[in-house]
Amino acid sequence: MLKNSGKLAGKTLFITGASRGIGKAIALKAAQDGANIVIAAKTTEPHPKLPGTIYTAAKEVEEAGGKCLPCAVDIRDENAVNSAVQEAVKTFGGIDILVNNASAISLTGTLDTPVKKYDLMNNINVRGTFLCSKAIIPYLKKAENPHILNVTPPLNIRHAWFKEHIAYSLSKYGMSLCVLGMSQEFKDDGIAVNALWPNKGIATVAVMVTAGKQGLVYCRIDKFFADAAYFMLTRDSKTRTGEFLYDEDVLKEAGITDFEQYSYIPAGAPVPDSFIDGYSPTLQGNGSKDTRKAASRGIQLRQVADIFDAITNFVDEKLIQKVNAVFEFHLTGKEPGVWYLDLKSSTGEVGKGSFSGDEVNSTIMLDSEDFVKLFTGELNPAQAYLGGKLQITGKFRPFLKMKLKVFKHFHDEQSMANGFSVGQGKSGRSVWENLDLGCQYRPNAVRKLAGKTLFITGASRGIGKAIALKAAQDGANIVIAAKTTEPHPKLPGTIYTAAKEVEEAGGKCLPCAVDIRDENAVNSAVQEAVKTFGGIDILINNASAISLTGTLDTPMKKYDLMNSINARGTYLCSQACLPYLKIAKNSHILNISPPLNMNPLWFKGHVAYTMAKYGMSMCVLGMAQEFKDDGIAVNALWPKTGVFTPYYYSLAIATAAMEMLGGKEALASCRTDQIMADAAYVILSRDSRARTGEFLIDEDVLKEVGVTDFEPYACVPGSKLLPDFFLDVDGSDAKNMMEAQKNANNVSQEKGAGGVEGIFETIKSLCDKQLVNNVKGVFEFHLTGKDEGVWFIDLLNDGGSAGKGSYPGGVANCTMTLDSEDFVKMFKGQMNPTQAFMGGKLKIKGDMMIAMKLEKLMGEMKSKL
Repeated sequence: MLKNSGKLAGKTLFITGASRGIGKAIALKAAQDGANIVIAAKTTEPHPKLPGTIYTAAKEVEEAGGKCLPCAVDIRDENAVNSAVQEAVKTFGGIDILVNNASAISLTGTLDTPVKKYDLMNNINVRGTFLCSKAIIPYLKKAENPHILNVTPPLNIRHAWFKEHIAYSLSKYGMSLCVLGMSQEFKDDGIAVNALWPNKGIATVAVMVTAGKQGLVYCRIDKFFADAAYFMLTRDSKTRTGEFLYDEDVLKEAGITDFEQYSYIPAGAPVPDSFIDGYSPTLQGNGSKDTRKAASRGIQLRQVADIFDAITNFVDEKLIQKVNAVFEFHLTGKEPGVWYLDLKSSTGEVGKGSFSGDEVNSTIMLDSEDFVKLFTGELNPAQAYLGGKLQITGKFRPFLKMKLKVFKHFHDEQSMANGFSVGQGKSGRSVWENLDLGCQYRPNAVRKLAGKTLFITGASRGIGKAIALKAAQDGANIVIAAKTTEPHPKLPGTIYTAAKEVEEAGGKCLPCAVDIRDENAVNSAVQEAVKTFGGIDILINNASAISLTGTLDTPMKKYDLMNSINARGTYLCSQACLPYLKIAKNSHILNISPPLNMNPLWFKGHVAYTMAKYGMSMCVLGMAQEFKDDGIAVNALWPKTGVFTPYYYSLAIATAAMEMLGGKEALASCRTDQIMADAAYVILSRDSRARTGEFLIDEDVLKEVGVTDFEPYACVPGSKLLPDFFLDVDGSDAKNMMEAQKNANNVSQEKGAGGVEGIFETIKSLCDKQLVNNVKGVFEFHLTGKDEGVWFIDLLNDGGSAGKGSYPGGVANCTMTLDSEDFVKMFKGQMNPTQAFMGGKLKIKGDMMIAMKLEKLMGEMKSKL
């Protein structure tokens, strides 16, 4: 065991879900140093099956040498979290460490996960992590050696870890995305934000829930994890942050080599935990040694029947007494069929076909080749189950008993040794012309979507409407699912005006007033669509909300808006439409969401938005595999460049960002929404069984069908286009940007007409009542670098003013932080505000709508400088 160093003496740890399990183990380890522990959990009364409450845990903490504050708190409740934090600060004087440990689990598929269960996992796992972090970070900023530790997995973005339990994976990976973003956002504050995950199973409530007590034999004790967490929390917080670590690797770093002492059962065989690829060469030594050894023997069994023949040879009364259950194996692949294994009747029986008796306790479904690998040791049963290769219906515990007894016989007694040999669109321009994809709405020649029904969210305007109009040219049926029933005071279009355009373009349309956050409204819209058009063939998850704000500047109401529309809305609409897509011909789900680019750049400054948007993309990973056999293609589409429409609307990511930060000037850097509509049309026109689970870029899709000239899509032909969010610039773009940077650096930054002071003098000369009426806001600029200082622009009062120092009239509407040289470049037109913001050079706090109005002043400045 890892010895305590005393480094946590006097430190205050706020630990969620610490009434039992890993959370309590970490609390007890820290308590041995004399730490202050805040147990934040909702278990105030004993559970009928699970031991421990916040009060019994608190007693153990104090007996271990620490001080403890048990707080009855449901981390889904913002007020409860804030109250607990305040109570902790009042009791102990501050908070030094946050451990986000609380978690909920349900390993069910999309159609078997009630929305209530989805919400439970999402609200505890990811939302609870964000909420607790947001509440505690202000105190961590004041602490010495502060840490946030999330008990969450590495971002193993493989289909296997989403298939069959998308909702759970979404919620756990959301906790991991918090690490990516917050580690960058609060790095300068000296706060270490890291993730820790068990390399092998840990004996916890989660194991009990999913596998019963029998599952504990494959686990390590929770002290193993607690020791790893202790070692991490005693490191210098300024040295390492943003890491995803395994407990075993951490303890090796601490000098621990004897892991046997941590086994739940001495000489047990712990299996790899969820989200870990036991066979991956990048995880050498991480729990896959035994399975790699078995695989290296070169097993190649002849038939499934041989396995069952061998089982017959060792079924006896003792085995029947220990297992006492009946199993059916439903095999697919090369040797499809049903087999049964009766380990309940007095004599026991093995046979082909369904069991003829009264009850089957467990039904096991998997590929016939994987079935063979299970019995030869090439495939670990736990990994097969967690990875979606092995599905179990009925009772789980009998399967575990069978696994322990029957598999053990094969592996240890080597009864299989006798009788088995053990061994290991190309297309051209003419196709494009036939599809008739282009920038003008003309009848499509092929009409591949004729008669198809498309359910499109957020389609009253923007990209969603553009896709609807493109499909309408084929004579498609369009369901416009949006909540815009009345004209917006500033934005054109409603579901009814969009419906009229669809019908004028040649389609049929059903406008449905629906808020996709409302489960009943979504289900009603789907039923109405099926009643009207006879089914649903295609779902476009387009609706989205955006707020580019940092963790501390994102109200939970705004967090909930983005998550509920982007990730949850996508999941909910997919769940409602899937039963109809399963019976449709050539069915598709297309999410307007980005590739999963894990560059921390795309998290820093707007963690909540990125998590919500990536939730849509993770739905693609899981559902593509889950419904592949149903012939449903599930893909994502994203624009390579900014897409501009002539209005600001929060349901179009690029549109919102461009309008917000670039205004009308961004028009020259963007393409029209027609490019997304044309790319979507190409994807939805192809065979749904051919390609699924892809993250596609509009330009690449169109290149596949022969398009080489993209100028017709440009808002202003010949202009330099701006890459969209979540896409790393390629080599040529980087070279051009570096060249522009080099040229900009040659511009004099001295005081006078071209420097910071000179710019503010020019701003003063431009201030008048008309400009004040147009902007109606106050700005503060916090400049760093060569000309460090604070400046303000008052375009709210009288005829406006500008000057050095903080705004004398109170609090500014919008605060912008950037380097003084970048400030000069921005006002001279040498740096695009959107790129500055996206690249992290410009930070904006406060009213984003006021920020976008500054564009007018920048435009006038360029003509003066």
